[in-house]
Amino acid sequence: MMVQRSVVVLLVSLTECKDGAGKISSRDEVEMVRIPMISGYTKVGDPIYQDFYMDVTEVTVGQFKKFLKSSGYKPEKPIDWAELFKFSPTDKHPMIRVSWHHATAYAKWAGKRLPTEAEWEFAARGGLVNKTFPWGDDESIAREYANFYGTGGKDQWDGTTARVGSFLPNGYGLYDMSGNVWEWCQDWYDEGKEYRVCRGGSWSNSMLSQRVAYRVNDVPTAANYYVGFRCVLESK
Repeated sequence: MMVQRSVVVLLVSLTECKDGAGKISSRDEVEMVRIPMISGYTKVGDPIYQDFYMDVTEVTVGQFKKFLKSSGYKPEKPIDWAELFKFSPTDKHPMIRVSWHHATAYAKWAGKRLPTEAEWEFAARGGLVNKTFPWGDDESIAREYANFYGTGGKDQWDGTTARVGSFLPNGYGLYDMSGNVWEWCQDWYDEGKEYRVCRGGSWSNSMLSQRVAYRVNDVPTAANYYVGFRCVLESK
């Protein structure tokens, strides 16, 4: 069964970043950047016809704690914080062990939503066309941009997530669009099946999974130590 969308109105203040792309801050105090959409982009999923804003980083442990305290949201299964902290040990690390339902509840509270798969992939490409990774095709610099299995370069985290924003951003100023944690998307993986899309690869995966076009799925109730999320906001 498809999940109904609810519309939440959020008032934000708009400023301008150095390169002219609009940036905003929102209820959850996560910086967002405007993604300049190419009308009708259809690499994957439904077409997109307007610009949108995306969180610059993955939602952190600290931001999710704020949501729980402020909203009174009660997960259907209590979050095992002790287990979570083994892989995301500080408030600046990405929130993990979070189901699609948890991520959706957070997004609604913040006045946002999860990205569609098409939005996620377009944003991950950072303005590059037909490239393998968010930074291009050069595998030799992968660890300057992504936390994935093994170590080297900027990637000094072995077996855990990294603090968000520890690596270089893509062309739109988005961090960790490859690696660190898989990110829930709004879409069903296949219509009629109970799986939601995850994109982006994680700290526990090889370079193969860090490719922009790589996609996996999971049941929406799953809460794994390698899956997190970020949010988007439609441009009005």
